[in-house]
Amino acid sequence: MKKILLIMMSMLMLACGNSNDTVNGKKDSKDSENKQVYKIGITQFMEHPSLNLAKEGFKAAFKEAGINAEFDEKNANGEVTNANLIATNYKADKKDLVFGIATPSAQALVNNISDIPVLFSAVTDPASAKLLNSNVTGTSDKLENVAAQLDLLLKIKPGVKKIGVLYNPSEQNSVVQVQEIQKIAKQKNIEVVLQGINNFGELAQATKNLLGSTDALYLPTDNLVVSGMNLIASEAVNAKKPVVVSENSSVKEGALFTMGLDYYALGKRTGEMAIEILKGKPVSQIPFETSKQMKLYVNSKTAQALGLDVKNPAFNGAEFVGK
Repeated sequence: MKKILLIMMSMLMLACGNSNDTVNGKKDSKDSENKQVYKIGITQFMEHPSLNLAKEGFKAAFKEAGINAEFDEKNANGEVTNANLIATNYKADKKDLVFGIATPSAQALVNNISDIPVLFSAVTDPASAKLLNSNVTGTSDKLENVAAQLDLLLKIKPGVKKIGVLYNPSEQNSVVQVQEIQKIAKQKNIEVVLQGINNFGELAQATKNLLGSTDALYLPTDNLVVSGMNLIASEAVNAKKPVVVSENSSVKEGALFTMGLDYYALGKRTGEMAIEILKGKPVSQIPFETSKQMKLYVNSKTAQALGLDVKNPAFNGAEFVGK
């Protein structure tokens, strides 16, 4: 009798244990989701703080959601050829989802992959970059902040009549921003002097040329230009000229100010969109988003070096940073 009871109890315990993994004979979907490891490709066009923040924010979304992912992270080192090679390798490896940070890397993914969900971030104009396919979505870093930035520049330096814009003409992301800067500056009777560069070796001389012929610099979120922000900021301080930028990591590197956005938050939102897709929501039902949140960042040491008062009412509400 005792043997029969022991057998019955063992069978009951086994049945209860199985019930934790199954519902009506099917494996619990939540448990399955937690155990699945997704293969995610992350391609970044080059190394610089804003793009790094977007990547970290993207990965943080997975961690906070408890989604297991294997991240295959690659950097194109500023070369379109490398970006395309990375994209073709991701396609061959049959990733569950791929993420392109900055316009050239996103374009490489879109041009090479049509059967895998593609997400992007740190892209100013997805439409003009021809990214908006049925398997593509993400977040744009385009901000309608040029007018506000120029107004602030004129408040702290009323004598500004001419601004220099340094950019890489081969970056579609930058061309779009430059056109906007030109349009808004004209409305405010500010002359714009353009200086294009094609490689890092041209940066130092181009910076000196612009600083010598303008009252201030206004820099777009150009990958090549931002990678040399230390050099630009140093030359500008020596010339006693302010540098206005389009993202906060450049302010930390020595630019005077930006009314910019948080790239970590931008990347995190992209990660949240990726999770929705992995859980089954069609990409076509998740339109790309543009951040509307702006915050004023000011480098206090740069301001002091330029003879500006950080207590100026124009800087009210700013987050002060400084190396």
